Amino acid sequence: MACPNDLVSERSRFPRLIAAVNDPRGHSAGFHLEAVGWERVIPSFGRPQEFINRELELADLVVVLFWNRIGSPASKNSSRTGTVEEFELARGLYTQTERPLVWVYFRKPTANEGEQIEAVLALRKTLEEAKDLFFREYENVEDWEEMLRQHLVAYLDGLLRWDIDANFRSMRPEHALLKGNFLAEGIYAYGTELRLSVDLDGDGNVEEVGFRYRHLGYSLWVRKFDRVLPLELPSLCREGGGWIQPKTIHLAIKDVTNDGLPEILLGTHDGLIGFKLAIYGFNPANAGPPDLSLESEDFSLLQVLDQGQHTAYVREGGTIVLPYGSGGHAFTCKWNGKRFDCAD
Repeated sequence: MACPNDLVSERSRFPRLIAAVNDPRGHSAGFHLEAVGWERVIPSFGRPQEFINRELELADLVVVLFWNRIGSPASKNSSRTGTVEEFELARGLYTQTERPLVWVYFRKPTANEGEQIEAVLALRKTLEEAKDLFFREYENVEDWEEMLRQHLVAYLDGLLRWDIDANFRSMRPEHALLKGNFLAEGIYAYGTELRLSVDLDGDGNVEEVGFRYRHLGYSLWVRKFDRVLPLELPSLCREGGGWIQPKTIHLAIKDVTNDGLPEILLGTHDGLIGFKLAIYGFNPANAGPPDLSLESEDFSLLQVLDQGQHTAYVREGGTIVLPYGSGGHAFTCKWNGKRFDCAD
C-alpha cells in the first residue's frame, strides 16, 4: 500500500482489512494475502525509498491512495514524492511483466487550494485522459474499506483486472438508481448490451451477467461457459397492461443476503415515481452449500421491492433503504434469511 501521510486512517485499517479477507475467504480458496508497506522495511544505510521500491518488485498487487496531499519528496534531490515514485514504478513493472496489478483510489478532496491538492488533481486528470488504469473515488474511510474489501474478494475469486475495469465502464453516476459499493455496476444504454463479469457461485470461474432490449422486449441472463440461464423479468416496466419504457435501468452486483455470494440487482425508474428493484440470487429454499448450481430452480428472482420512489441505498449487512416523499421518509428492508422485510 502506498499513500501520503494524510491517509493515516486508511493505512491503519489496511492490515486489519487484509486479515479479514484472508479469513475465511482467502484461506478457504488456498490463498494468503500479506499487507506490505514502508513499515516493513528494515532500517539501513542508503536511500530509504530504494528499500521501499524493492518491495514493489515482489508484490502481486499495489494499492495507491490520494486525498489532499501528493506527498513529500522521495529524496533530497528528487522532484517526485515517495507515493508518486512507487506508483510510477509499479505501473512500469506492470507494463513490462503484467505484474503487479495497480489499483488507485482517490478520496474526495476537502482542501480547496494549494500546491499539494493541485498536484493530486493534476495526477487524476492525467489518469482520466489516459484511460489505461483502474481507479475509483470514495467519500470516507468506511466507504473505501468496504470498496477495497469487495475488490479483493473479486480478485481472489479470479476476476481479472480488465474484468474489473469493464465492470464499471458503463457506469454513469449522475443516473444512478442504486447507491452503494458494488462488485460491478452499469447504466443501460438503449441499443446496446450491458455486460458485467463476476463469480456468482463461488467456484472460481467468472460468469457474465447481461441485459438488453430487443424487439420490444427486455432480457436478463447469466452466461456460464457455453450455457445461458435466462432470468425472469417481473413487470418492471408495465402499467395497466401496457408497456412503459423505463427512463433509467441500473444493473449492479453485490452480496445483499449475507451468504458470501453476490446477488444481481436490477433497478428501474420511469422518470416519475415508478421505481422498482428486482433481486436475483440463490433461492434459500432450493439451493445451499455444497451443491450450488446456476440452474433456474436454484438461481432465480428472489424478490421485487417497489416501496420507494426513486433510489435504493444498498447497505452492508443485508439492509436496503428506500426513500419516499419529500419529508425524509424511507422504508428499511432487512434480509431475514428468506426475504426482505420492509418497515417504514
